[in-house]
Amino acid sequence: MKRSVSALIAVMVLGTAGAASAATLTPVSYVFDQATDCGTYCYHDAGAYTPSGSPAPSTPAGELTDGVLGYAGWAVGGAAPWVGWTDAQVNIDFTFDATYAFSSVSVGTTQDTVTDVVLPDLRVYSSLNGLDWTLRGTLLTPPSSANNNSSTSTAAHTFLTLDNLAFAAPYVRLTVNNHPGYGAYSFLDEVTFDGQAVGGAPEPAAWALMILGFGVAGASLRRRWRALVAA
Repeated sequence: MKRSVSALIAVMVLGTAGAASAATLTPVSYVFDQATDCGTYCYHDAGAYTPSGSPAPSTPAGELTDGVLGYAGWAVGGAAPWVGWTDAQVNIDFTFDATYAFSSVSVGTTQDTVTDVVLPDLRVYSSLNGLDWTLRGTLLTPPSSANNNSSTSTAAHTFLTLDNLAFAAPYVRLTVNNHPGYGAYSFLDEVTFDGQAVGGAPEPAAWALMILGFGVAGASLRRRWRALVAA
């Protein structure tokens, strides 16, 4: 009985180690290394763009993390939710308030034609210090007219997701690559992160499970003690 009770406690304690469920993580700030551009409209980030074109840190109120979704038609509403670049590559560095274990990154984007606004390739990197970066995931999206949307469509826009990620870091870099010879623009809307705190306390349900386990163990030990006394 003692061995089975110990095993029960071990199983319950181990079960709580992975009890924290994945959640949407919000960065403290982000910055991109290329200035946003103008076409029919200007596709600037209201929280991260300066008149000189130099990127400045954006709080979570920036266009990429404000929770305001645009449409598949980027021109709806004067392209207000969209951030756009004509650069071949843009690095967007997100800073979090602690080290988190990341499981996926989803990037809102859209395409009208392969000769104008086209879906980009994406890469995700992590860093422990904000200086040295390690590649964690790649998502290639070859240009295809099958991804076309009317620029005035009010349908939901595309999210490209890099999942099955397994890294822990306080800094995450999203690299957006355009397709030379195809569309001039890469457009981004929301960027969301899924994961959980590293070394966080168990959730209430996990605590309840632990308390129940110890209660069962205590009751078993009391019965064993009474049996020994009676003998």
